[in-house]
Amino acid sequence: MEIHQLEYVVAVAKHKSFTQAARAINSSQSSLSQQINKLEKELGIKIFERTTRRVNITPAGAEFINHALRILSEVNQAQRTVQEYLSTNRGHIKIGLIPVSSHYGLTVQIAEFQKNYPRIKLDFIEYECENLQKMLLDGKIDIGFFSETEPDPRIRMIRLLNDKLILVTNNLHPLATQGSVSLADLANEKFIIPSPESGLYVNFLQACRNAGFEPKILYQCTQVETILDFVCHGLGVTLLSTAVASRYMHYDISMVSIVPTIRRRISLAVLKENKMSPALNVFIKFFQNRKRP
Repeated sequence: MEIHQLEYVVAVAKHKSFTQAARAINSSQSSLSQQINKLEKELGIKIFERTTRRVNITPAGAEFINHALRILSEVNQAQRTVQEYLSTNRGHIKIGLIPVSSHYGLTVQIAEFQKNYPRIKLDFIEYECENLQKMLLDGKIDIGFFSETEPDPRIRMIRLLNDKLILVTNNLHPLATQGSVSLADLANEKFIIPSPESGLYVNFLQACRNAGFEPKILYQCTQVETILDFVCHGLGVTLLSTAVASRYMHYDISMVSIVPTIRRRISLAVLKENKMSPALNVFIKFFQNRKRP
């Protein structure tokens, strides 16, 4: 029994005519008849009763055709799966990363993806969130790992994980021993914060304004280490995400919870109107399957 024989049988059953079936599958009528006769002999049944005017399906033939349809459906699905694998197992993705990506375990997951799909070429560029958003809109990257800020209607955000902001002080600061503080309690503090292009800067500024004050910003720094060095020397305080701050417990710092909680969300960002390649689709699905609450 061959796949093409099943296709011939299904075509005859559909058209109720050997002539029309042969035309539909681009075969000669004699070849089609020979293959069906051969199959009927192999099965030991008559699939069709032929007359000069029409073709009728026998009861045994009807049962066989039902199985043939299921088999052909499975074969087609297998072919689609293989083609999808072949197309997603190669390609090229340009990825934008925020500087704190490694603090969230994203670089580890990217490495895992690359091991699973070694023929997909990955290119990376690391910038702050605002810069990456411009690059995404300009088509310079295909996808980015963003911290969610003001939504752009042209961009689709696929949330991966949730975090929160905490107050970071040096160990001698009056608030260092507090279990928690409200953001309004920090209105008179001097802040050392990331650059305005970062997603955290936007989160921080929005939160302060929602609490009713404009923050006193002493310094803006691009590196977390620089921010924490200044904090350790008592020049000011900062707000960092929990995932980032927890990596620097070896510094002389204290971490204090803020109430109510200031959420920070990390998402994959793609253009809504972008026709995504198979490689990009499988990249997104890979991370969606590993997202954390």
